[in-house]
Amino acid sequence: MKTLLNFFIMTSTVFGPLAKARAQVPAWQQSSHWTLYNVGGAKFYRVPSDSLDNYNHRPLNDDSMHEFLAHSSDLVSDKPPMWMGAFVASCIIDNKRVKVDISSYAGFFFNENDKKYYSIAQDVQRDWLNYLANCSSAIPYKKQQQ
Repeated sequence: MKTLLNFFIMTSTVFGPLAKARAQVPAWQQSSHWTLYNVGGAKFYRVPSDSLDNYNHRPLNDDSMHEFLAHSSDLVSDKPPMWMGAFVASCIIDNKRVKVDISSYAGFFFNENDKKYYSIAQDVQRDWLNYLANCSSAIPYKKQQQ
């Protein structure tokens, strides 16, 4: 019995933190309601998620986003990547709106809710960026007057 207890303690000590870290990774495959915004000349990182609806936007195809994000992983680095421009998007994960800043020239993005960078696999980056660029070109620059 003591051996079984020791085994359980060792197993939970080793695998417990891994399970916790895994649970904190966003559920990209369960995300929905992907939306792309035209924030115009605003600094994308200064736009709060609760004011995104003040900008023109269009929905993105959830299935397409799931396909691209199936090839994503944590971007582990000592320094954050350099931004040269960004697309601003949002989605719903676990009934919460998540603002996602997406690099417009490279295959990485930033989840503003968990403050983590993620990368898209090299073999789908071009398709990812082309999809986002095509979708963003269809969004008017200024919000239309109601």
